[in-house]
This record gives sequence, C-alpha cells and structure tokens, in this order.
Amino acid sequence: MVLFFMLTQILVTHELSTTLFFKENKLELEEPSRDFSRYVNIEHLERLSEVIHIDGIPMRITHIYSEYPDYDWVEARGEGITCVDDVSRAAIVYLRHHELYGDSLSLGKARMALNFVLYMGRNDGQFYNFIYRDHSINKEGRTSKKSFNFWAVRGLRSLCYGYRIFHVIDPSYAKELREKIKPTFNQINGFLKYYGEYEYYNGVKSPRWLIVGGDRTAETILALLDYYTVHPDDEIKIMIEKLADGLVQFQMSDPNSKLYGMHYSWRNIWHAWGNSEVEALAKAGKTFSNSSYLESAKIEADNFYLFLMSRNFLHSIEVYSGKKPIIKIFPQISYGIRPMVSGLKELYIATEDDKYAKLAGLVASWLKGNNPAREVMYGAKTGRGYDGIDNKDKINRNSGAESTIEALMTLMEISWDPTSLRYFYYDLEKTNEIENYSVYRDVSGKEIRIGWDKILKEWSIFEK
Repeated sequence: MVLFFMLTQILVTHELSTTLFFKENKLELEEPSRDFSRYVNIEHLERLSEVIHIDGIPMRITHIYSEYPDYDWVEARGEGITCVDDVSRAAIVYLRHHELYGDSLSLGKARMALNFVLYMGRNDGQFYNFIYRDHSINKEGRTSKKSFNFWAVRGLRSLCYGYRIFHVIDPSYAKELREKIKPTFNQINGFLKYYGEYEYYNGVKSPRWLIVGGDRTAETILALLDYYTVHPDDEIKIMIEKLADGLVQFQMSDPNSKLYGMHYSWRNIWHAWGNSEVEALAKAGKTFSNSSYLESAKIEADNFYLFLMSRNFLHSIEVYSGKKPIIKIFPQISYGIRPMVSGLKELYIATEDDKYAKLAGLVASWLKGNNPAREVMYGAKTGRGYDGIDNKDKINRNSGAESTIEALMTLMEISWDPTSLRYFYYDLEKTNEIENYSVYRDVSGKEIRIGWDKILKEWSIFEK
C-alpha cells in the first residue's frame, strides 16, 4: 500500500515540480520540469565505486574518501580502502534508486554491493568492516574487528532491504541474503536479554537492552521492519516492539525543556548523525498500529525538530543533571540532515499530515544553501555531496562516500512528493538563535516561521 502511494506521488511530482539547478555557490530556478529525478545524480558515487572479484564473486565497493580539488580515491589510513559501513549505504541508495525510478542498472549495482556485505558477514551474525588494498580483511582494527557494532547494524539494514526487494525479483538470491540475516537475530537477542533493566548517565535513564544506543537501535528496527514485510513472524515482531519500547523511553520527557522530545543517541548525548529514531518509530507505529510509537515520533518532530530548525541545526547536545546542556553547532554534515528528512517523510506517510512533508522539504533545503554557511552542499552537475560545514565561514569541499550518499538519499526522500519539493525551494531569510526562530520565504513572498511562540509557550509553525 505504501509503495503504491509513493509511486502515485512520483507521477504527481513529475507533473508539478519546479526543478533546481545547482552551481558552485548559487542556485538557479529552471522552467518547470517533469523529472526531478535527474537532479539525483549518481555520477560521483560511480566515481567512488569499483568492481572487484573475491573468490570469483563480483563485488561493488565504495571508496571512502575523495578530496578536493581532484576528487581521487583516498583510503582511510590504517583502516583500508572500503568498508561495510559505506558499501551498505551505497547498496541502500541503489535499491532506493531502483524502487523510485525503476532503474535496473541500479538494481544490479545494489546486488554487487550486497555481495560485499555478504562476504564480510560471519556465520555468528557479526561483521568485519574494512578491507585493505590487497582485498584482505582488516581483522584487528578497532573500527573493523568482528563484532555487532555500528557497521554490522548498517550491513543488516542493507541485507534486509535487499531481501525485501529480491524476494520478488530473485528468490534464490533473496534466500542467500536471508541466510546471512538470520544469525544476526542471536546478536540482537543478546541485547534484549536485558529487557526491563536500566543504566543512568548524568541523570539520564538509559534502557540497557538498546543496541548500544538509540541511533543503532533505530537502524536495527528499520532493518527488521523490512524483513518483517516478507516474514511477519511473531519472533521478529517481539524484537521490534522491545527495541521500540526502549526508544520511547530514551527520550527527553520534560515538556518545559527546549529539548522536549529529543531521543538520545547514546548515554546522555544526542548527536545529529544517524539519529533515525523518528523514522523507526513512525514506521513501526504504522506497521503495528501502535499509537505510543507514533506519539513518541511526533513529539520529537513537533518540538525538538523545530528547536533544531530555529537554531539552523546543531551538531550535538550533552545533557547533565542540574546543569545547562553543552551544545555544539559544528561541524554539520549531510548525515545529520538526512535522518530528519527520512523521519519527517515517514511521519507524513503514517499520519497523512502535510505539515511533515513541508518540514521535510525545508530541512532538505540545507543542501541548497539554507545552512549556517549559506553554501550549496550538493552539486547536481557532479553529484558531489560535500563533507560538511566546519563553521559559518568554511565548508569542507571534500566529497566522500558518506556525504555523497546521504545527500542523494535526502533528495530521493523528497523527490516523490510535490509538497516537500515546493518547500525545498524556500530560501532561509533569517535565523534568530536568541529568540529561537527561523523564517523561510519563497519566490512569491509566502513566508513560513518556525520557532518558539512566547504567548502559547510552545513550538509553532506559522505561515502567511
């Protein structure tokens, strides 16, 4: 049903959208076009990619770093040339590209990327992360040792997404993916054995059964939900529900705080990158008709997301009992923006409230210059997603795998909906960090204000 809804919206978008053309530091509007998808340019991702063969199996790897001005491959010193973390991301972007635009070439690229993820997975459900230049596995590095760490969770996400797609297209390959997915359930249950137990960090109550933290737990939920669409087993449902229960509890619950609704990432810390709790809870809430999951997602989007937008986005927040939180503004990266956009789009699907589609477009417009540096962070002519904003006067023009893929995913998330696209074109007129509001305006003069309402004592969205 959701896929039908999305495909319908794609057709509508092609009729109604006004498209964009990015230049180095400038955005120009073109005549109305029927196809926004051409601005989702995978050219640079292709440049980062390489097909290798291990044990006779073709695998598509994604090189990690690419540095300005030549944008040649740069390996992670001491770690390797590619990793499960980024190849899984690439697999996901290719699968999404295929789903949205029917691109069969992207489906083939996704399959070869998944071959690498399969190769790096072990029979116990754990994963290695990096390979060296000679294609041998880095088995000793701190960010590569066999474990069920962040790269394993992302690997699982790509395998489950692939399983959902290939289950229909190629059942034999889907079975191969499933055989690598099933052992991860033991890893997940290793965390869930602590269900009902808690730890405390500087006054923050943290469910002990989360997959290390809130961000990795959310990624795991999204993986399991893809698997559940093919195998609606009670075992999977119980895992998802217990993990989602943990996320609901791992949230700033004080309605008098400006941080109300914030889902913590880890211990007493929120960080922008990978903060996918809203997306996971909205999708789980819709799948299982669970109002508590949806409400938890809405509370963050209706409060904390508006706080972030009123400050023109943030890097991280550390919370301490009885003290002011430590707030860091920079660096800002695409991986901190895309999870917000994905979460808002998932809330839009779950609630049909176009407020979330509007917000998704505004948040995504960070890429086109609505950010503290007022710099374009994605070049549609090249497909490069720049590596981040270091401060209001400096951006990092390197363009590695993570930033490029997250930028592409952000654009794809809004590409199917005309409401999101319309608000993507709004320009940020001003941000007042002291008064906590931001004002966006479109070319016709229409205005939307995101911020704190002093009279109502709540976060608000006001349009005129």
